[in-house]
Amino acid sequence: MFNYSMATKLYLLEIQKKQVEKLQKMIEDQEIRLLRKEMIPKAQLMPFFDRPFFPQRSNRPLTIPREPSFRSVNSKCWSCISENELYYFQLDQAWNPIK
Repeated sequence: MFNYSMATKLYLLEIQKKQVEKLQKMIEDQEIRLLRKEMIPKAQLMPFFDRPFFPQRSNRPLTIPREPSFRSVNSKCWSCISENELYYFQLDQAWNPIK
């Protein structure tokens, strides 16, 4: 009797699980169908060219051009370096190729 009740219980759980999976699959298919329907490209209206376009002048100030700085400092500030060290540093940087 116990085996029969356990078998019927497992059978009912299995049927319920299949019904839930079937329902979820139907819901997913419906969502996929709606998404595909929304993805259909639709034509956009042509813009009106009967009135001319006049761009507005910007209120921002013009940029001031500057020379690029390609120097690299070896963790020393320029005020701490003597003229002799600066000369050798520049020579060293000139002869070392950029990697």
